[in-house]
Order: sequence, then C-alpha cells, then structure tokens
Amino acid sequence: MVFENLQVRHKTFGLGTVVAKDGKYIKVRFDNAEKNFVYPDSFEKFLTLADGTVTDEIIADLALVNAQKAKILAAKNEENLRAMTHGIVIPGKEGSIDGEEEEEHKNSSDSDQE
Repeated sequence: MVFENLQVRHKTFGLGTVVAKDGKYIKVRFDNAEKNFVYPDSFEKFLTLADGTVTDEIIADLALVNAQKAKILAAKNEENLRAMTHGIVIPGKEGSIDGEEEEEHKNSSDSDQE
C-alpha cells in the first residue's frame, strides 16, 4: 500500500495527508502541524482513512503487531511466574503471582484496624 498522499482523519486534528512512512512511523500533515504516528497502532485508536474506513492491509498489519505483542507479553508473564516460583521478587508483584494474595492481605489488615 502506498501511504504517501493518503488522506486520513484523526479524532482530534481532523483531516490530514500522509507525507511519509519511515519504518514503523507515518508522518501526517494537518492544517496546523505535522505529527508522527506509530504504524499501524495509530489506526487502532486515532486514525482512519478519510472515508472513515481502514483497509484490509492495515487490519492485517494490526493483527500481526497485536499477535507479536501478545507473544512478548506471554513470554514475560511466564518469565515472571518462573522467577516468583523460585522466590525471586519482582517489583510491583511482591507477595503473589496474580496480586490477589496482596489484595487479601490489605483487606485483612484494614479490617484488623477497625
């Protein structure tokens, strides 16, 4: 897909024209400014084509990026789980794997003080 000169619409900035695509970024010229957006992520929340649609190619690129993010997140969660089962404390995850034990501890401490 050729992105240069593609008309897009942004929720806040309105109608704009893609002036460049460089790797994972696209540059869009609006009336008052040029803005850089992460491609294809920006089409998930902020941008649509000028006619209000998103092409199959953009949807496929979004699906690929989201699948890669999910894979990275799953690997990170697995690594955190392994670390925690071996007694390694992960900042922000102290006390439990899913945060429930910590929340239960807070609730029981609160009721002890009443």
